Amino acid sequence: DQSGDDQYLLRLVTKTPNGRYILKATNPAYPDYEADESMRTLARLRRVLDPLEMAVGREFMREKIPDLFGASFNPGNWHRGHVVLNDKQAHILLVTINKQGKMAEHRYHDYFIDDHHFHWQSQNSTTPQSKRGEELIEHESLGITIHLFVRENKLAGGKAAPFHYYGSVRYQKHEGSAPMSMVWKLQ
Repeated sequence: DQSGDDQYLLRLVTKTPNGRYILKATNPAYPDYEADESMRTLARLRRVLDPLEMAVGREFMREKIPDLFGASFNPGNWHRGHVVLNDKQAHILLVTINKQGKMAEHRYHDYFIDDHHFHWQSQNSTTPQSKRGEELIEHESLGITIHLFVRENKLAGGKAAPFHYYGSVRYQKHEGSAPMSMVWKLQ
């Protein structure tokens, strides 16, 4: 900005049909400038960030997780441990490690194997041949992302505990059926 007025530093860049760049001030009182070789590059766009990448490592209450995917919270769907968002090509795994108080058939064996791998058991009805099982195993070739949210306990201080978002995970292997024991690699 040649005026020295800091409030007008932001400019928009447009590309002309002949491949040249025009710098447009956000304030219409300032003229447009054609970019030339004397102008210094301050930054280059290396890649577009997925907004979910910015959420990795943060904690979210169950009711706020759908917002990350542009979805609405529906207790019927989001109070399960495996949520499928077909329109987003995403599966969300909501895992509570400590299963105290759960019925025996719902005490899935979920745990961190090491810093990079997570063992997860599917719902009792999931088999490798079922639609859901196939989507989990073949998620990469199907264009489906699997997202892992984990919390240690259901409650913290007498209230629902938040989930820690570990990001998307990749299928490594599975054993068994109904439930399937799966190993996921954290990205």
